[in-house]
Amino acid sequence: MVYEADENSFSARHMTSQSRAKFGRDGEATWTPDGGSCTIVSTAALPPEQREVAIALDRRIRSKPEYPDTRLTEDEIHLILSHKGYFETRLLPGTEAFVEQMQRLRAVEE
Repeated sequence: MVYEADENSFSARHMTSQSRAKFGRDGEATWTPDGGSCTIVSTAALPPEQREVAIALDRRIRSKPEYPDTRLTEDEIHLILSHKGYFETRLLPGTEAFVEQMQRLRAVEE
């Protein structure tokens, strides 16, 4: 989830792990907590109904809930399982080759 942006970069937080990274406009991480690398392929806005589910999930996970409040709802499960396809059809310019490579790797795993 992108939570901050300016003309040169943006910062995003992974909803379920809460890890954060800062990215250049090319989608390449300029900072990660562990010094590793990370690529983001899309900053497209989710449709309103999915956006509300994502915001609610992010808020709940940030509050560090205890079980059973950590259980995902059906809407959250659907979001997690479907968001990859949504974003892969709304790519940042220049990330097409990276996404094609990741899709080939996933196909081998399956």
